[in-house]
Amino acid sequence: MPERKIWEFKNRTICTILGLTFDEKELGSIFKKLKLDQDHATPYEMHGSLVRACDTQNRTSRQLDKILKDRFGRYKKELERISQEEIYKYIGNGNGKGIPLPALIWFAVRNQHEEIDKIEAGVFAAVHIYEHRASRFYDTLQRALPDGTPEHVLNELNDAVASNEKLQRKCNRLERKREQLKSEIESLKEDRSKINAALQEQKQLNRRLREEFERAGGENALDQIDNLKKEVDLLTGEVTRLTGELIERDRRVVAASNTEFTDIGHVPELDIEDEGENLDLNGIRVAYVGGVESLMQHYKDVVESFGGTFCYHCGRCIQGRKEIETLVDKTDIIFCPVDINSHNACRYVKKACKLRNKPCHFLRSSSISMLIRELENRVEQPDTASAQD
Repeated sequence: MPERKIWEFKNRTICTILGLTFDEKELGSIFKKLKLDQDHATPYEMHGSLVRACDTQNRTSRQLDKILKDRFGRYKKELERISQEEIYKYIGNGNGKGIPLPALIWFAVRNQHEEIDKIEAGVFAAVHIYEHRASRFYDTLQRALPDGTPEHVLNELNDAVASNEKLQRKCNRLERKREQLKSEIESLKEDRSKINAALQEQKQLNRRLREEFERAGGENALDQIDNLKKEVDLLTGEVTRLTGELIERDRRVVAASNTEFTDIGHVPELDIEDEGENLDLNGIRVAYVGGVESLMQHYKDVVESFGGTFCYHCGRCIQGRKEIETLVDKTDIIFCPVDINSHNACRYVKKACKLRNKPCHFLRSSSISMLIRELENRVEQPDTASAQD
């Protein structure tokens, strides 16, 4: 069917299409584009001028026909399979399939049709009812809105839709982050469970180590190990010294007799007769706390050879200070070497001797010669009765 031009439409159809297509702002743009005079013209006057210009074929009507054809051409494929009668029925029942109302009207009356007058009349009737509805709605909005400008409602709705879409995007991102956090929390829970299991194993291991440590003597075991190391060093020094003395004695014997002496394979015991010849302890009870346990018999021999009574304590205070206090109570003088001894033993001896006014001598060395010299000093200075640091 041949296409109709806009000047072939009925005047009311032209008025409807132009009024629905161009708002007040766009009317000014159309007038400039068509080079029409718009000075001191109101929107109503500009609309009326365009409608009147389309009554006949002229430059203005041809340009408007082309503008409308270009604008509504994007909807042609959607409506080309629908008959003109169906299109204007869509207009009547409000089922425009998302196509603007002026485009529906344009395609309903565009082509020549044997019942074109009926179609245009139906379109006018449907649009006329829309106009009344729109007028009532506009009046309601104008009275209800604070600023009385219903035109702003659409802008606000568009802004609200854009804001809602923005918020929806943020919500989607937050939802993804929430899922990520949930996954991380589950991973942390799993790691925490593993850590707790490892801690329990470590606690059990620590408990077993503590039990083994207590069975080995606890802190006293550490002191004992330290003392044993010192004992080894002291004994090594004693062996070196005695070996040197033995070699020197053999050299003198060989030089004096000029004969070969072969029996030098033994280490002689200490000759305590040369030291402390005039020392007499006269039954004094002597206590020795700490020192080298393997030399305990030699300590005893020294004290008893000088007429004293010997008491010994290894320096390990397993039962606390009670053993030390008992030892101090039953002795007259106490010797306590500081090189091989526990800190607790030294502290307990000092305190017990001070409380009981017993003489206490702290020795720099655990050697036997040091004990002999201190015993000589004790006899030579009998008035010394206070604990010495």
